[in-house]
Amino acid sequence: MAAPPPDRHADSVRVSHVTVLANPHARHGAGRSIADTAVAEFAARGVQATVVIGRDAQDAAEQAGKEARGDCDGIVVVGGDGTIRLAIEATFGTGKPLGIIPAGSGNDVARNLDIPRDDVAAAVEVIVAGRTRSVDLGRVTFPDGQCALFSTVAATGFDASVTARAVEMSWPNGQARYTLAALRELIGLRSRHYEIRVDDVEVDDDLVFAAIGNTTSYGGGMQITPAASMTDGLMDLTLGRRPSRLARLTVARVFPKVFSGRHVDHPMVRTMRGKEIELYCDPPALVSIDGDVVGELPAVFEVTPGAATFFAPS
Repeated sequence: MAAPPPDRHADSVRVSHVTVLANPHARHGAGRSIADTAVAEFAARGVQATVVIGRDAQDAAEQAGKEARGDCDGIVVVGGDGTIRLAIEATFGTGKPLGIIPAGSGNDVARNLDIPRDDVAAAVEVIVAGRTRSVDLGRVTFPDGQCALFSTVAATGFDASVTARAVEMSWPNGQARYTLAALRELIGLRSRHYEIRVDDVEVDDDLVFAAIGNTTSYGGGMQITPAASMTDGLMDLTLGRRPSRLARLTVARVFPKVFSGRHVDHPMVRTMRGKEIELYCDPPALVSIDGDVVGELPAVFEVTPGAATFFAPS
C-alpha cells in the first residue's frame, strides 16, 4: 500500500477575531462553560471572540454561515464531530478556516488533526498560531438528491446501529459507551446482502457492516479504517463479512480490535479504497455520518479533495 501524500497546507492566517460556535449540550452540558474558558484564553492572547449559540441546530448553522461570510478570521467550534459537521455544512465554500475546541464524546476530527483534546488553552494556542491545514471531506448522496458532507466516517449496518444506540445513551462516557452499545446490538445481529462499487470494481457479499472512512477513526478512537488519510484524495472502505459459524461470538471477539485497528487482519474483514463508493443492500441499512444518522442505503459516497481548512499543528 502506497504511503499517503504529505499534508496540504495553506498559508498561515493572522488571527485577531474569531467567532465561537458553541454546542451547550456537548459533554453533558459542559459545552457553554468550555466555550467561556476558550473565550477567556483568546482574550488573554489579545484575540477577540464572539460567541454564537443557536436556539437549535438549524439556527446555529444559519448564524455560523452568516459569521463565516463576515470579517472574522475563523469559526471556532466548541463541541464534537457532529457540531463540526454542522459548521462545515454552514461555512462550505466561504474559505473560512475552522478551529476546534474539543468538547464531544468522540472528538475524532481533533484526534486525526493532532489537536489537543483535553486542554482548552492548548487548543486555543493552535488556533492563535494561525497555521492551517486543508483536508478532504466525504459527501454522501441519496437517491432523492439529498446529500450531506462528513469529515470522519460514514457507517452502515452494524456499526451505524451501534452509533445510533450509543448516541441515545447517557452513560458511560467515551469508548466504553460504544463498547456497551455494540454488545447490546449483538443480540439482534443480522447480515445484509450488499452490492458495492468502488470506482470500477464491483463486489457482492453478505456483510455485517460497511464503513467508509475519511479519517482513521470514529466513535472516540475506534480505528475502523486505520489506513485512511484526510489528505490523500481517497476514501477507505472496511467491509465486515458475516462469519459462517458462531457469528455473534466471532463479531464479539473481533470488535474490540477496532480500537487498535487490528480487526483488518481478521479473515472476515476486507478493505478497499477509491474516490467514489456506491452501496446498496437488502434489507436497507442505516447510514450514520460523524455520529449522526442521516438516512439509509442505497447511497453514493464521494471524496471532495481539500474541501475544508482547519487550524491545526504543522
